Amino acid sequence: MSQLVIFAKIAETGSLSKAANDLNITPSAVSKSLTMLESQIGVLLIKRTTHRSTLTAYGRAFFKKVSGILDDMENALDEARSFKEYPKGRLRLTCSIAFGCSQLMEIVGRYMEVYPEVDVQVVLDDRFANLGEEKFDIALRITSDKNWPYSARKLAPIHWIYCASPTYLAQHGTPSCPDDLILPGKHRCLVYPEMTQHGAWTYWYEGELQEVQVHGGLECNSSLALVAAALDHKGIACLPTYVASGYVLDGKLEILFPSYRAASVHTLYAMYFQSRYTNPLIRTFIDFIVREITPYPPWDNTLRDTIVFD
Repeated sequence: MSQLVIFAKIAETGSLSKAANDLNITPSAVSKSLTMLESQIGVLLIKRTTHRSTLTAYGRAFFKKVSGILDDMENALDEARSFKEYPKGRLRLTCSIAFGCSQLMEIVGRYMEVYPEVDVQVVLDDRFANLGEEKFDIALRITSDKNWPYSARKLAPIHWIYCASPTYLAQHGTPSCPDDLILPGKHRCLVYPEMTQHGAWTYWYEGELQEVQVHGGLECNSSLALVAAALDHKGIACLPTYVASGYVLDGKLEILFPSYRAASVHTLYAMYFQSRYTNPLIRTFIDFIVREITPYPPWDNTLRDTIVFD
C-alpha cells in the first residue's frame, strides 16, 4: 500500500491506530511505513505521543501536497465512473445549530428530493468537529478563521443586521443611529458575545469604522435564543441574516440602521478532505449547496432592497 496513502490517513485521523483500523492493516505496518517515508524525505512529518499524533509544520505542508496528488490519482483511475455514478448511501454532515435549524435542513430536504437514494445524517453542534476522528463527510462552518487542516469551498459571506420587534420599538422609541443606544435608561441590547469587542458593537459608516458600547441587556452565545428574545420584545439585537431575514419579511422584526454595516466578518464554508472529493455523495452535495446559495444566498437576497451588504 502506498506510503502516501498511509501518511494521509494518519493526518486525517490524528492517530496511527485509527489509520491502521481504517486501512485494515496492522499498527506496526502503519508505523513502519511512516518511518520509512520520513527517512526518505529526511524530515519529521508527525509527532507521536501516547494518545495522539499531530502534524509538524513540515507535515502540514506535505499533507497539502499529498492530498492533491492522491486526488489526481483518484481522478485518473475513477473519473469516468465516479462522475457518472448516481450517488447513493449515507452522507454525514455537521453544522452549527443556528444555521442548521434556520437554513440547512431545508437545503438537505431539497437535495434528498433530487437524490432519493441518499440518506443524510445531520449532526448540529457549535463545536468544531474533527472530520477524520468523527467520520463526517462534510462540515458546514461559519468562521472568520482561515487556518484549518481541510479543503474548503467558500459558500457565502455572513452578514449581520440590527433589529427589534415593532412592539419593542413602539414602547421604547425607534433609534435613528447606534449612538442612540447609549441614552440612559432608553434601550436594552441583546448581545451575541462574538459580535462585541470590549463590550462594543463595531460597524462601518460612510467608510469609517465606529463603535458603540452596549449595556443593560441580555448576553447569550446562541443567535436562536437572541432572536427569540427579540421576538418577545426584550430589546435590540445584532443577528445574522440567515436567522433574522424570515422574521423581517414577516414583519415580526424591523431592521434598524440600514446604512450601518456590522464590522465583524464571517464566511460560510463547506469543509471536506480533498482526497475524498470524487466520492459522488460529497461532490454532489457541495455542488448542490453552491447552486442553492450563490451568487447571493436567499436569506440575503430577500433583503437587498432594504440594506446594502457590500
